[in-house]
Amino acid sequence: MTAVDYVGTISEALSSFAADREWEQTSKRWGRQQLSQKLFCLRSARKWTRKVAAQAAGIPESALRNYELMKSAPKEEHLEGLASAFGIRAEALRYYDFSDTDLIAQAFFQFAATYGFEPVANERYSALKPTSSFMKAFLKKWAAQYAQVESDSDRDDYERWKDNFAADFDPSQFPLRYEYDPRESWILITPWQNRMQSKKLPELRARCTPAKTQPDLARETDLSLATLRSYEQGARVPKFAALQKLSAALGVKRGALVFTDFGSPVQAAHALFQLSASYGLIPVQLEDGPVLLARGPVSDSFLFEWAKKYVTRVKWADEYDEWLDRFSYFEHDKSDDYVDKFRQHTIRQPNGSLLIDGHVYSDFCPFDERFKRGYALA
Repeated sequence: MTAVDYVGTISEALSSFAADREWEQTSKRWGRQQLSQKLFCLRSARKWTRKVAAQAAGIPESALRNYELMKSAPKEEHLEGLASAFGIRAEALRYYDFSDTDLIAQAFFQFAATYGFEPVANERYSALKPTSSFMKAFLKKWAAQYAQVESDSDRDDYERWKDNFAADFDPSQFPLRYEYDPRESWILITPWQNRMQSKKLPELRARCTPAKTQPDLARETDLSLATLRSYEQGARVPKFAALQKLSAALGVKRGALVFTDFGSPVQAAHALFQLSASYGLIPVQLEDGPVLLARGPVSDSFLFEWAKKYVTRVKWADEYDEWLDRFSYFEHDKSDDYVDKFRQHTIRQPNGSLLIDGHVYSDFCPFDERFKRGYALA
């Protein structure tokens, strides 16, 4: 290696480190912000000082201060202590990064495949429909709780219900998340991200035309062969800079190579509370069962396009998988048969003119943020 090559290698390594560091900090910042707000609200509702809350949780006051000021992420034992002190489930204090828009479509796809959901859509609405018995029962209960929200006091009861949600489940219903061990029956697959990553990379290499070998991909991405092998063996997962290179070389979205670990079905249910709030979905009981209904044009068009492709998954499996790995939540093109159900909300002014206030609503589900109950179903 020449001196110029050596300097270039060092420069690239430093650049990759900086990119990885920035991505990690951005991801952590979102979760820390959500937890900070949650802890402050829980303390305020009980009129507890930080000192009182920390003592009840059995953790140092300085630790709680750092969590509320977003200076650090909590240890698992601290989360358990805080949950116990506030009388809620620890799952309610675990937050996921749904701020990375490059990952969101694939997060939906992975969540649905792992825990049992499918997209459904027609000219009236688009939604996520549960397919596993656990998620059907969970969504039915959630829809009933959501429908009862009429006032601020009802909202408090609703939030308490979400914070304390738990239910029994059969792990054999979730083969992507649990595996059978003759000694211990069904056990949680850990580390899950590594396992999924080790399967995905060889699949994507084989899908290329012509198929790429490990050395081929290593050369195209400037990653060492040992590093690439460690990904495919499940020993480690790539960080931001490597993900960028791998996704470009394989022709997929970065999200196709990132696997968010939502844990048990109960933890996944709590993650779904966060996911639906971030991307405009609400639980509703329809005639044929409960669904998560799209309440805005972006989530509606996303589910519509996904549902249309979903029905082809058996006959055109390879094409469907490629579509999933390349789809963008915000940048996709709506198909010719997409029905735009949402319209701008307008207000009649005293002088008779109409003012567009920025809200949108649907003829089927006339949603307006000023409606206390959200949708009014036809």
